[in-house]
Formats: sequence, C-alpha cells, structure tokens
Amino acid sequence: MIAKPPVFTPDRSITIVKKIIEEVSPSFHASGSLYPDVLWKIFEEHQAVKARVSMETGCGLSTLLLSNLSERHTAFTLPYGDSLQNTQNHPYLRSAATKFVIGPSQVMVPKWQFSEPLDFALIDGPHAYPFPDLEYYFVYPHIRTGGVLVIDDIHIPTIHRLYEFIRDDEMWEHRGDARTTAFFRRTASPVFDPFGDNWPGQKFNRRHFTPHEALVPLFGAGWYQSEFGTPGPSTAPAAPDPRDTENADLRMQVATLRASTSWRMTRPLREAVDWVRRRRQP
Repeated sequence: MIAKPPVFTPDRSITIVKKIIEEVSPSFHASGSLYPDVLWKIFEEHQAVKARVSMETGCGLSTLLLSNLSERHTAFTLPYGDSLQNTQNHPYLRSAATKFVIGPSQVMVPKWQFSEPLDFALIDGPHAYPFPDLEYYFVYPHIRTGGVLVIDDIHIPTIHRLYEFIRDDEMWEHRGDARTTAFFRRTASPVFDPFGDNWPGQKFNRRHFTPHEALVPLFGAGWYQSEFGTPGPSTAPAAPDPRDTENADLRMQVATLRASTSWRMTRPLREAVDWVRRRRQP
C-alpha cells in the first residue's frame, strides 16, 4: 500500500517549523542558509496573511519551512552544489506539497505559467545584475493584494537598489528587515502595468529625479508639468544643514593646527613616514 502524504494542519506545521528552526544548522548546505531569526520572520509574515500558495527562487532551509507552511510551494533552483540534494533528501521536507523547477531561475521563471495568485514569494536566486530585477518583474504581477514579498541579501549592491525601489513603490508596504532579508506586504494600489512605461508614475523616479530647474535649459519651461502632471517641486533654498557648521569648525581647527609651531617642527618626521609608506607600496 502506498503511504499517504502527511495531512496539512496548522498544528503540524508549527511543530515542524520549530524543529526546522531550532534543530537544522545554518550550515545546512554550502551556499549558506537563513538564520533562525529570519526564518521566524518568514513564519510570522506567512501566518499573518494565511498564505496557502508560495514560491521562491533558490532552495534550502526556506524550502523546508515553506513546504510545511504552504499547501502548495514551488522552488525554482539549480542542481549545482549540495543545496538541492540536501533539501530534497531532508526528512523535514513536505515533498507532497513541493514542486522543484530545475534550471536557471532567470530562464525558468519567465517561462512558468502561474495558475493561481501567489500569497507568498521569496526572491533569493542569482544575485548578479539584472537577474534579481528580472525575477521581480516576472513575479510581482502574480502576488495578490495582501500577499508577501521577501527579498534576500539586500546588502549586495545589485539587490539593494531593487530594495530601495520597492520601498518607494506604492504597491508595497515595508514590513521591516531581518538581518539582510527584507519583507513587504502587497497594498491595494493597482498593479503597475508590466507592459507599459509610466516611469513618471513611479515614486522612486520622482524622488531621485534631477532638480527640475537644472533641466529647463535642455527641455524648456513646463517640461516637468508635461512629464509628471504636476508643477515642479519647490525650488526654495533648503534649510541649513547642521553638518555644514560642523565641517566648517573642523576645517578651522585643521587650519589652526597647520599654522602652529608643533606642526612645522614635526614636518620632517611626517615627510619621513610618508616616504617609508611610499617605498613599501608595491
């Protein structure tokens, strides 16, 4: 007789979650794993939205966790290294609820046909530009209102820029970070048209755009109103920055020091030290 897969119940999932977080080492595979506090945050956000359908790019401890929290989980991952093998062979994986899509996620995710809205999505695939952005592009339209988006490794510059963009976007509410993993909740704002180009409608572009008055000679008066639909931001002078006063005081102290007798008397010693440093450089 074929054994039936374990029944999905909240009580069972919480028990297994505790075992995964408390018993499985972060050195679970060579590529590195999420720490317990990050896994607890995943658990909390998943439970808060009563997620049933989830996906991720990459695999590891997060896969063990999400396979036990979700009714259906999909992991897009590669067969390289030991992460896939260790995950698939681990006794805490709920394999009946998990589908592995093998291949580069920047290739497999665009091909995938999501048959139902996503309640929970974790982006932790390739980190080189433009792959995190590409994964986001093919995943975000499928995340339901109230769903969760998780971005891992936001300390990496390519991913940090995506993190900054999402924090500005009206579609997302920033739920906080755990170590270098960021958590967002999908708001009720309309989905940004994945086939359009309304760049002025994106808050990130509005916030980081070159001061509009500097572009008047290039584009002419009224160009900002034409692009953004609103008058240009205020051109009133900014309030004085306290740091400017501190920097001025420091410059004065340095100038006073250099004019002092002790500075002149120690000059030969400083020049000798600089000469030795230059000689030691390759």
